[in-house]
Amino acid sequence: MRLSIAALAATVTCAAAFKDTSPFLMFSDSPLPKDVNSAQLQSSTSILTSGKAHLSTCPSQIYYILTQPSLTSSELSAHAPHLRNAIAHSSVQGRLAVNDVLGLKASDGDELQALLEKECGAQVVRLGDVKSAIAGGKASVARESWAGLKGSKEERGRMIEDIDSKLYQHLHALSTGPKYTVIFLSTPASNVNPEKTTEKAIVYEPKFMEPLHMDLKRDIYARERNESGTVDQRPLFEKYNFLSPGLFMGLLVTLLLLAILSVGISAISSLEVSYGAFDKEMGPAAQQKNKQ
Repeated sequence: MRLSIAALAATVTCAAAFKDTSPFLMFSDSPLPKDVNSAQLQSSTSILTSGKAHLSTCPSQIYYILTQPSLTSSELSAHAPHLRNAIAHSSVQGRLAVNDVLGLKASDGDELQALLEKECGAQVVRLGDVKSAIAGGKASVARESWAGLKGSKEERGRMIEDIDSKLYQHLHALSTGPKYTVIFLSTPASNVNPEKTTEKAIVYEPKFMEPLHMDLKRDIYARERNESGTVDQRPLFEKYNFLSPGLFMGLLVTLLLLAILSVGISAISSLEVSYGAFDKEMGPAAQQKNKQ
């Protein structure tokens, strides 16, 4: 399946999202089969099936099968600019870049090499003998495998940059040479120094505002212990203040309000009104008043 350069760049720069996975790259100046699986998480069986489907047609004269054990897709994206530029070159007609492949082994490159030897009659040469193999005009497999990456993050990055520099002259000559196919595969990273790659955990510490009116807060703290061992022998009313100024003023105000209440109640109860004052007059005298 043909991918756009923009989509491929996003694929290559994406960091590895799963453990025990490794990247797989395949690009050629010949189109890949239309049914190639381009999912970003695949098994080794699935990705090798896609690779064999392309190689079995013998589309190229020179095949590069490169193996770098213990590599992650994020490291490949950050430290292999020449390989990234080669994938994005205008001469490339078919691209397959998968970030996370489960179960890739270094021997998988040997399996692809055996397929080319059987189906295409290709001869195996070292990376340094590619020019002479191209001059011979016979289909060739340039096979190279490096030692697994190890050490700190910076050391691993320098190792990838050195390998990318060694590949530059071969990658730069692809567009002007014979038809080509490049396969770059890796195995899951197992030699990463955990002290260098483990990110510091972020601990959430909540912050709360102090409540207002701290003067109204009840004193709940324990009183200071009496370390001297002496006992206060003063009388109870000397030791404690039972009648504070506030309590005294409250009692005075209460007595004053009770006095006012008692005067009001006695005034209301002293009113004397006869029940007849509220009755309506119905006799002759009342009728005569109404006529007047």
